[in-house]
Amino acid sequence: MFGLGKKDEDGKQVRIEHRGKYTRASRTGGVAVRGEKKVGPVNLTANSSKGLRASTRIANGTRVALQNGRFQLIGRWRAGALGFNLSKTGVSASVKNKAGTFNFLKPQYSSFKFAGVQLRGKKAAQLQIMYMLFMTVVFAAAFGAKLLVFLAWLLALPILFIWDMAVGFVRGARNS
Repeated sequence: MFGLGKKDEDGKQVRIEHRGKYTRASRTGGVAVRGEKKVGPVNLTANSSKGLRASTRIANGTRVALQNGRFQLIGRWRAGALGFNLSKTGVSASVKNKAGTFNFLKPQYSSFKFAGVQLRGKKAAQLQIMYMLFMTVVFAAAFGAKLLVFLAWLLALPILFIWDMAVGFVRGARNS
């Protein structure tokens, strides 16, 4: 109940709320009662806080709705850490990492979480940029070290081959 102890796919606490079959209560959204009915490909929803909505899915991740007489085209697509959203306020593209989410087109919607404290907005966007730059430096250093070891091995191979041939030739000459 209330989502306490419930974790998402990243192991982080989900929203603290109650979701029942016909009710929902949350800290920010308040209490709402709803009813849903599917009529063919159309979903009909009556919600005490949002009003009436008729919606249908037109493609994977994309739906069209008519809510309180207003047309809505909503799309949410994810490919790994990258996300692309389409809504009435426009489009947004974001990337998710262990510290939160950075929104490329609307940085004010970014989030950053550290030591259990979550920040949103411009401060979060600035911290996300610093975090991503730091992770890029760490990745580049690790990749550089691996590349250096690989190149050293490639340079050592001809030398070790010649050494092995010389040792084998000398041993063969001594034995005969």
